[in-house]
Amino acid sequence: MANYNPSTRERVADINRGIVVATSTLNNTTAMPGNADYDLFNVYGRVRVLSLDIEAITAWSNDATTLKFTFDPSTPAISEVSISAASTTVAQLGIGRRVRLDGTALNTAAVIDANAAVSLKASGYLELGCYDGVGAIGVTSAAAAQTSGTCKATITYVPITPGAYVEAAV
Repeated sequence: MANYNPSTRERVADINRGIVVATSTLNNTTAMPGNADYDLFNVYGRVRVLSLDIEAITAWSNDATTLKFTFDPSTPAISEVSISAASTTVAQLGIGRRVRLDGTALNTAAVIDANAAVSLKASGYLELGCYDGVGAIGVTSAAAAQTSGTCKATITYVPITPGAYVEAAV
């Protein structure tokens, strides 16, 4: 088997599975304060979202927080859209478990993976943004605030319009 340079492996991966962007490690008390939106990624142009998830880096608190994903276009200015329904409670989510976008419909609940470090692929893809558009993908926490734990959000996407890209907002 050939031993490819790491940058070559990364480019081949981008072509085959999409471009991956991750946030920094976030404190749950900031990212999930309860009944509030928190921007995770900025979207420029139109992109096809292949996967979107939030992973527990450290164990989460025993608070009955629910999470849903949103898209808030700022250019053109359009009302925020829920791109998932709320998950079940994420209380005591363990290290390596993920809350992810399933992608079957805008009213499909965000899925909590049953096992740490294992996720099924999304059932469908989602296109967000528009030509020359700007928007933000966020998470809305509800029911209760998370009082401890850390997380990291990851998106895999393919640009659709020329120059389209996604960057971490945090």
